[in-house]
Amino acid sequence: MIRLPGFSPQFDSIQQFILTLTHVVWEQKDIGQLADFYSNPVVFMTPEKQLSDLSQFMRLTLEAMHSFPQRSVLTEDILCSHSQELEHYAAQRTVACIQHQGEGFFGPPTGKTVWVRTWADRLCADGAVRQEWLLQDRAAIAAQIGLDVREFAHGLAQTRRELGLEVESAEQIDARWAGGPEGDDVEGPLAGVVERYLTMWAGGNSGIVPELYHPAATLHGPGHCACTGAQEISAWLSGYRASFADSETRLHHLIVRKDANEPIRISLRWSLLTWHDGYGKFGAPTRRPIAINGISQLELRDGLIIREYLGIDELAIWSQIFN
Repeated sequence: MIRLPGFSPQFDSIQQFILTLTHVVWEQKDIGQLADFYSNPVVFMTPEKQLSDLSQFMRLTLEAMHSFPQRSVLTEDILCSHSQELEHYAAQRTVACIQHQGEGFFGPPTGKTVWVRTWADRLCADGAVRQEWLLQDRAAIAAQIGLDVREFAHGLAQTRRELGLEVESAEQIDARWAGGPEGDDVEGPLAGVVERYLTMWAGGNSGIVPELYHPAATLHGPGHCACTGAQEISAWLSGYRASFADSETRLHHLIVRKDANEPIRISLRWSLLTWHDGYGKFGAPTRRPIAINGISQLELRDGLIIREYLGIDELAIWSQIFN
């Protein structure tokens, strides 16, 4: 009996479908089977590009495999929801151990071992992934192989100018991160958590952190960093707030899970349309318009965030600053 309508009988849950996809493609390196898991055309988005042709997606996957052929991919969580139209939305978070052994986007091979976290929101229907929003902590990769993220982004921007490539506006980047179903509705205390979280990014209000985070909270952030406690988390976030004080936050998708024997888990896909208008984490202000695309996965205890996995591609932010 097919327990997941529209999908192969081998899959009895959307989680199993996503886990099999991850294993077959990224650990068995069977790139050809991408066609078994993804529709064609497929809408594939990152903070820096949008693709619609499956062959383009396969090429990018091959390039990533060439640079980092040895990898072990561990799925930390998959938060799922579904609609009456039999669409399934899966927010996957993985952490991978990869080895830089091939020439590619990050330059000549260094042989170094890297830990990197990746977030993938996927809209699945009729047995395949129809849309995917992919966010990887590329700043963590750059730092662990010995690159200065700021200098690397400056070099990428200079190369784009030399090649005469079109530079997207912040509005275009922000709009690309939208789309998909509306997501879960929340009310009461959970709605308050979501609202305060988005307000924290939009308003630059450092005072909101103690009201939002558990005293023993841990934030796993970009650049493979980890902060513990509200004071340390607030200090880290202040680097962003100082750089981008005047911001508008948009929530694009929300999942809330209340599974037995698990903390309440929330996954948010969101974006920030802002200006680089202050001295902070991203250096001297340039007044350039900036779009920040984010995926945040939160675990709650007593109505407060006890653990956060914050997905932001800081290399994409630096690239916009230098474009």
